[in-house]
Amino acid sequence: MTTIAVPASEPQIAELLGDPGGAEALATSLYKAATPFETFGERASDERLISGWKGYAYEAYRDAAGSAGPEHEAMHQSVRRVARAVTFYADTLQTLKRDRDDLRDRKQRLDADRTGLLADIEAADDASASTIADLQARARDLTSRYRDLITDHDSWCRRVTDNEDQLRQSFASAKGLNGALSATGGATQDATDAMNEPGAPGGGSTPAEVKAWWDGLSAEERAAVTAAYPETIGSADGLPASARDDANRILLDDDLATLGDKEADGTLTADEKMQLANARAARDGLHRAESYVDPTTGAKPGGTLWLYDPTAFDGDGRVAVAVGDMDTADDVAVFTPGIKSEMTDTDFYTDKMTNVYESARYNGDGSSVAAMFWLGYDAPSGPTDPATLTEGRAEDGGRRLSDALDGLRASRPDEAHLTAIGHSYGSTTTAYAASEDDFAADDVVLIGSPGAGPAENADELSVGSGHVYVGRDSRDGVAMLGDEGWVGKGPIGLGTDPSSEDFGATRFEAEDVDRSSLPNFGDAHGSYLDDDTESLYNIGKIVDGHGDDVEEAEQSYDPWYSGAVDPEWDRDPTANEPGRSETGPDAT
Repeated sequence: MTTIAVPASEPQIAELLGDPGGAEALATSLYKAATPFETFGERASDERLISGWKGYAYEAYRDAAGSAGPEHEAMHQSVRRVARAVTFYADTLQTLKRDRDDLRDRKQRLDADRTGLLADIEAADDASASTIADLQARARDLTSRYRDLITDHDSWCRRVTDNEDQLRQSFASAKGLNGALSATGGATQDATDAMNEPGAPGGGSTPAEVKAWWDGLSAEERAAVTAAYPETIGSADGLPASARDDANRILLDDDLATLGDKEADGTLTADEKMQLANARAARDGLHRAESYVDPTTGAKPGGTLWLYDPTAFDGDGRVAVAVGDMDTADDVAVFTPGIKSEMTDTDFYTDKMTNVYESARYNGDGSSVAAMFWLGYDAPSGPTDPATLTEGRAEDGGRRLSDALDGLRASRPDEAHLTAIGHSYGSTTTAYAASEDDFAADDVVLIGSPGAGPAENADELSVGSGHVYVGRDSRDGVAMLGDEGWVGKGPIGLGTDPSSEDFGATRFEAEDVDRSSLPNFGDAHGSYLDDDTESLYNIGKIVDGHGDDVEEAEQSYDPWYSGAVDPEWDRDPTANEPGRSETGPDAT
């Protein structure tokens, strides 16, 4: 008699206690509770010295205010640290809830397959050898799948316990004024110990050293440092995008709650007003990224807050928001914008990243994609800003961009195809980054460029001329500013025109189908990432790793006997040439 071993139906999926919404509400309350400590501490410090008041009473007041200020500031930081720990707990709880739903669904499918197998075995009297073999194979497969489910469920249970323990330790470490005034400032011992280990960020460690440090931490230590030191973790090059995202969401929630409360009671300063506007813009951009649905699969690729610093650059802010999984995507694009770009533009540029993502997915080979808007440098504020006519901001931004891409490359366990895209002044910034040795990107795309900065030809960029691509609308007034052959544009340009014959890059078609008859600085300069454009189609091909398949355009040139010539001026542009796939959310 043949025996077929059917596995038991296990495990019983554990319940998840706790409500993410309730935890978020508690965090908001704690952020608000921390604000009065900060306000009182500032007031006490500001009013220690009162003109004209002398005597013993004044000296007693001065001493009391002198100690009250630091004590209240310490309590502010301690309560705020606990609030951030609760935010992290709530975010983790939400993830655990989604993962539990997945475990439950897997269990239901397994149980259905098990029921079907038992029914088939019951009906298999006098079955043939091949039928018995098939039933045995199904039982073995079912056993393996149940075993995997048990392993994943055990891991999930440990994560639940770790999340609870981390929050408990945060509460325990912040008991009273003594804890706030201690050397750790109310941070848990796990967090302070981990941040003192070699390779920790914030001490001059390289991205590779930071990654090795992170890889060596336990899950509990990672949670502890994220909750206790989100400013450091959120901007640390070399850390996984998911870790930076966790930390930056804590900072974002802190700002939204704390500054929103100040706005409501009328105590918001001018600087804080700018900070709150930046925080809300980051929130809106992140929401757009998270809400985006991949039309090829119907799934949501998700959003990542990779960089968040709303007070940087005199209030312009630093921010990076990605569409797709930066840790696992096969193809990754990083886009650097140009002048007038500020943190309040986050939602606008996030929309452009969904276009890049979609073009690479529609017109690509099926590889997974992530596209990130990166504003990590101080972009000039507009055409009248003197910095617009110089390359200083681009040079500084290029170093920052190169460091960011080094960190992104180091943070991943495997190699991604990485494309750096720069628009307008951001193209000059990208050219500066690409001129550095060991630049991390595989391909460089310069669009609407006023000049390629330090590079006189594509070979001077570290990716090599075969991996430098240029998009220039023939009506784009900004792209006419670069030096071209015999024509030197002097102080109005920012280097050599990368679309020119002398530069030697691969120029792709980038005409606007609705282009005007005259050069302009509007649509011709700002439509490179718009839906259903030649430019977006070709950029999607490059991001997907198939730059050889772009629709090439003739390079501009400057004969000695006349002015510069752009062969694209007379070509009729099309939104979708034969063989091109539709792009955009309404495509079918």
